[in-house]
Amino acid sequence: MMQPEITAYRHPATGTVTYLIVDPATFLCAIVDPVLDFDPVTEAVDTSFVDGIIADIRAQDLGPTWILETGLHANHVSAAGHLKYETGASVCIGANVVESLKRLAPKFNEPMVDVEGWDFDKLAQDGDSFPMGGVEFTPILLTGRLPGAVAYRMGDVLFTGDLMLAPGEGAGRCDIPGADPGKAWDDARKFLSLPPQTRVMPGVCAGETCESTIAEEKTANIQLNETIDRLDFIALRTAADAFLPDPVLASAALRVAIRSGKLPSEPESGPRFPVVDITTL
Repeated sequence: MMQPEITAYRHPATGTVTYLIVDPATFLCAIVDPVLDFDPVTEAVDTSFVDGIIADIRAQDLGPTWILETGLHANHVSAAGHLKYETGASVCIGANVVESLKRLAPKFNEPMVDVEGWDFDKLAQDGDSFPMGGVEFTPILLTGRLPGAVAYRMGDVLFTGDLMLAPGEGAGRCDIPGADPGKAWDDARKFLSLPPQTRVMPGVCAGETCESTIAEEKTANIQLNETIDRLDFIALRTAADAFLPDPVLASAALRVAIRSGKLPSEPESGPRFPVVDITTL
């Protein structure tokens, strides 16, 4: 059986990693967590980063099938809307996103957001499987992030979003809206129960080496290895988060995320992305 080809594109400003997955048998492809360039000070939006990925897709004459969102992102602005417009691919997210939409749409004063999730093309249920040519994706719903967060397993590959990172980086921050360190630890146990040779593809990466295996995570992850229990992890993650800068993109990122990656319209006056207090989320 032919293995899918995976290309990682790291977004320099946010550290987010967008993945292009290609089924070499059918030339169908999926894109995990596409990113828009966004300046929170000027509200300038630029599509250069994701357009580079689209150019690669067209150069290889691939058939974009899925845009796989690992959640409602607070650390980057989703390019899913632009990517769908340019390629026709379908946007997938975890089915529990409906819970988040019902809470967030009123908070962001977004009356046009469909709170039943119809702005997304597929709401993935735990243990579902959905195909792309000779490749099959299986979602793993996560509880340590805003409802709607999901990891995707594809054969011996796992896309973990911003939850489990490279061994030297530990776990994603747990002071962002909807994050819960105890539940994040629980989610990580789901990952660590997978076969040891499973390849781990994190959605955020600070260094040059992002990919690891479950075996490496179990022995070497600085916050999630097998010797660290739930209470230890909560203490480690809480202490680490206390030194991190405020998530300046979170308000704008969540506003776009609940719109399935589509940008709000340009207003006649005032900011396009009015800041919303998200500390209560």
